[in-house]
Amino acid sequence: MPLHNEPLLLEGIQEIVLTTLYTACVKNAVPVSLILVAASGTAKSKTLEAYNGPSIHKTDSFSSNGLFDLMMQDRDGKLRWIITVDLNPTLSRKSSTVESTMANLLTLTQDGTCRVDDGRKEKVAQHKPIGLISAVTPDMFQKQTKKWFALGLRRRIIPVFYAYSNSAIEALKKAVREDKISGANFPKINLKLDTEKNPTINQLHASRLESLGVTFATNLGLSRFNDRGGSEKWYVRKIVPISPIVTLRTLAKAHAIYNKREVVTDEDVDFMVRFLDFTNESLPKLIG
Repeated sequence: MPLHNEPLLLEGIQEIVLTTLYTACVKNAVPVSLILVAASGTAKSKTLEAYNGPSIHKTDSFSSNGLFDLMMQDRDGKLRWIITVDLNPTLSRKSSTVESTMANLLTLTQDGTCRVDDGRKEKVAQHKPIGLISAVTPDMFQKQTKKWFALGLRRRIIPVFYAYSNSAIEALKKAVREDKISGANFPKINLKLDTEKNPTINQLHASRLESLGVTFATNLGLSRFNDRGGSEKWYVRKIVPISPIVTLRTLAKAHAIYNKREVVTDEDVDFMVRFLDFTNESLPKLIG
């Protein structure tokens, strides 16, 4: 049982978020972006609020102009992460504003480019690629699915789906009764992500990651709709697995760096297997 107000039953989520943050330390790689998708009350925001560091910018919402100004002000390129603990406010603005913001987010996470067209002299901010980590409710995520597929964001910002099991809810209720959970934030986690390394991957582990990449591509392509009778149906949009394989390789290297290893080992590939359990929208990972 954790100490007072320590995260409970969230070890898997924390490992995923920490590993994702360390993708900024993988040499010649683009940081992997991530969005936690879970119901309200599942500690998404509190989990993300805990992370701090000189390369992390935290905000409650953002716009294209805000992203542009942020990149222009970071002349030294120290910023590698934007953490928005709740993406719902950003996605709740008018449609044209959301589309512009998400389009800029796509290029910012891909090549570090951010554009505005509001009359200012400088219209393009060039920066190192930035990673985004955020959280959203399933309903809001579902509303954005078609647009994100069209923009290519589904491959760029990886959704992580989870839910509390009944046993987890009972364990959490017990922790509340014992005053081990309160409304306060989780303890801070300060990170210094200013080194770049490139752990090696041998042929065996590379083959395993390629095999996992096919499953990952299928999960990223999952989408749902309601048929004429109102029943929920699932189908898979085809995604070429190259980008998903690159993402898994980057995450495996980041996991090795986080664990102070110079080579990717079975432990890192096993983490990727666990990670994939969180990427199937039709079957969110049950916590606890």
